[in-house]
Amino acid sequence: MGSGITFIFIPLFFYVTLVALLCVKIVEKNSWKMGLLFATVLIFLPAGVLTFAGMYDAGVL
Repeated sequence: MGSGITFIFIPLFFYVTLVALLCVKIVEKNSWKMGLLFATVLIFLPAGVLTFAGMYDAGVL
């Protein structure tokens, strides 16, 4: 019953890990503000879009 959730969390874990490493590299080359901006756009924007799409598909919106 819960094995399907694995197909979401394993790729999500790899995505967040790679994006976090990218943001650390950006912080090293630029400022922490630029790294925070990239982290916000690359992590939270896709999460928001997926949440919105799921709610729309479920008929909540």
